[in-house]
Amino acid sequence: MIRKKLSTQKSKSAIYKTAKYFNKADGCVLFESNMHTPLNASKKDIAKAISQSIESDITDSKKGRKQSVRTQHDVVSFHTNDNITPEQARDIAKELYEATHKLSNRKYSLGVHIDTDEVHVHIVWAIKDFDGKCYNVSNDYRKIERECEHLEKKHNLIAPKNRISRDIDTLNNNSKYKDKTAEQKRNLINKKYADKKPSSNERMLEIRGIISNKEEMKTDLKIFLQQSSSPSDFINKIADNGYNVIYNGKTSFSIQHEDQIFKASELGLSYKTLKAKLGDDSGFEQTLKNKHNVKKYEDCSIASNEAEPDYMKKIKPNSVLATKFKFIQHSDKVEYFYNSASSKKSFEYYKDPSKISFHDLSRQSAKAGIQRLVADAKPPQSFTVNGPDFFKKNIWLEFQLMGLEAKGFKLEGYKPTPADLDELKKIQEQYASMNKRPEPKPQPVPEAPTVAVEAPKPVEPVIAPPVIPTPVQTTPEKPAEPTKQVEQEQIAATDDGLIDELMSEFEAPNHIPVAQAPKEAIEPSKSAEPVVDLYTPMEPEPLPEPESDKVEGDYSTYSNDELVEVFEGIQKKLEKTLFTGNSKSDIAGHRYMDKQNLIYERKGEIKRQYNLRQDFYKMFDEISERDPTAAKQLEQAFKAQMANKRAVTFDLKPQLNK
Repeated sequence: MIRKKLSTQKSKSAIYKTAKYFNKADGCVLFESNMHTPLNASKKDIAKAISQSIESDITDSKKGRKQSVRTQHDVVSFHTNDNITPEQARDIAKELYEATHKLSNRKYSLGVHIDTDEVHVHIVWAIKDFDGKCYNVSNDYRKIERECEHLEKKHNLIAPKNRISRDIDTLNNNSKYKDKTAEQKRNLINKKYADKKPSSNERMLEIRGIISNKEEMKTDLKIFLQQSSSPSDFINKIADNGYNVIYNGKTSFSIQHEDQIFKASELGLSYKTLKAKLGDDSGFEQTLKNKHNVKKYEDCSIASNEAEPDYMKKIKPNSVLATKFKFIQHSDKVEYFYNSASSKKSFEYYKDPSKISFHDLSRQSAKAGIQRLVADAKPPQSFTVNGPDFFKKNIWLEFQLMGLEAKGFKLEGYKPTPADLDELKKIQEQYASMNKRPEPKPQPVPEAPTVAVEAPKPVEPVIAPPVIPTPVQTTPEKPAEPTKQVEQEQIAATDDGLIDELMSEFEAPNHIPVAQAPKEAIEPSKSAEPVVDLYTPMEPEPLPEPESDKVEGDYSTYSNDELVEVFEGIQKKLEKTLFTGNSKSDIAGHRYMDKQNLIYERKGEIKRQYNLRQDFYKMFDEISERDPTAAKQLEQAFKAQMANKRAVTFDLKPQLNK
């Protein structure tokens, strides 16, 4: 049982949108409110009544400041294996908020949803109660978590493995820590959760333009789901087609394919989902036990024939190995771990013989291992890869994408298939399209002006028109050279790397004046001699505008100044409260939550903010690629502003090196 704060509503329209969401037709099976709502009304009318009822309680006071936050939107979710009905979920959620918020003494509305694998309750409650007092309890999560513990025991619910309030109580009741101060206990707890981040296989795309392993597995398994007649039939089909089924107890299971393992609920294939699509199956648990199989891949390695490598030679600072991994050095080997998950070992590096032995078989791990070997080797050099074919393919792909053959290195032990060559070509084309800059547009050639000549009359003689002399044209003055901008002083960031300098605004380049034809007509001089041709004075051709390589939306084509300008512009539109990660998450953590979060329905403002965040992430990636130091400072400032409750909007100022 988990309670999570989602958002607060500061306006009548925000309350209306939230009320309309948790009472949506798709997913909400049970709705309840202690506010007056019209009978047999539409869901929009009900949401309108709720927002009007809350807003009617907000009045301006002559003393003190106006109440800004009207309501708070929370969600209470239950474990996948909690066997509860929507009515039970509603009652337990109300029991929780009665104990912690005195729910019966304030306005509230709730909706029970079953549109995900976990039954969850959305609840919106008024900040001001019926006595006119506003809810103002700091750090209330401890009180709420302790009440969740009580309800889990009372109703026989599954409790989360980690819970901060439980850790605090354990430390307070343990005589070993009785002499520790409150700050020391807090530091112990913070240390436990400091590196708790999502698995790298779930939090990122391993290569730009390629779908994640999870999405690829979901797509492949969908075919077997469509062909199955029952949940047990589905398990038998995937087991016969190269997937390993891991039995986790009761009807819970995971699916393994090659090096990837995901819970069935993460793939949208829990028993609840299978049961809804294929019907009930009394023998499902026995089928899971019969098909239980965990496959371990051993001897996945790359070995070098280097006799005396330059062991642990300095690597490139912007490489995947340097930015995504950390290492622990021993006497006989060096262990490499992911930065994002310190307990997840990627590979081990041995000096004699020069060899990388892998524990994680993903593409990112393969690339880092190759970078480690290449940094210590000298061309011409050859490497031998060992392991299953899918692992060898990953090594071969990264080897080709890094262009190591052209540098004199060779890879032995794997022969690529035609499908491998096609995949390599596709990835290379995607990279090329991302890095390609548009060619300058050709200037249009001005057409000669056509002069309409009146046809001569047959009877009367043609009289030659008077001579129109060429107007005297003065050469346009050469535009003054634009003054060069004075380079900004580079001010060192203080306060532990936080950015506190401001970017000066760059002036737009001066427009080059275009010479124009004289407006007043010059009096023609009379001449007795006839003239055959007519001359029409032409306006001087405008000077061409300076070309720009910028392609809208492709931030790799932006200049540093353009990138900073767009980055500063988009952050002003972002709503801090709509970021899906918590206040301690880094940018990668929020990006991961955006991909995994199933609570928000991406419509209207939610969808607009989601799209803004995707641009925000892309621009941050481009800044990271150009200037990792600036990106690191930027991320520190981002985390600080997310944690600062007083800061309503972002004010991030990236300073890229010229």
